[in-house]
Amino acid sequence: MSTLKIIGISIIVFIILFRVNYVGAVGRIERRNQGTGGFQDLGTISEKEDAAYMDGTHKKLAFRQALIGALIWSTIIFLILYFEVLNVFKKLFF
Repeated sequence: MSTLKIIGISIIVFIILFRVNYVGAVGRIERRNQGTGGFQDLGTISEKEDAAYMDGTHKKLAFRQALIGALIWSTIIFLILYFEVLNVFKKLFF
């Protein structure tokens, strides 16, 4: 697979993961289901997240969390595709 295809796939994965992570983080911090808009406890939040919610800066915090998560996972996808790790596993185990 060419490097440009791998970069393109990684960028698409990054955009999708960033959007999903951001919406999820905002919903978890606000304790609101983003699909229905109703109240729902979607997980525990830290004291820092609770303080950011009270200050009104929780979306900035959710942006940072989503950015870090999407960067990590899209980098993993890039490395797997670039170094063809799956082909190595196929040769070793199958």
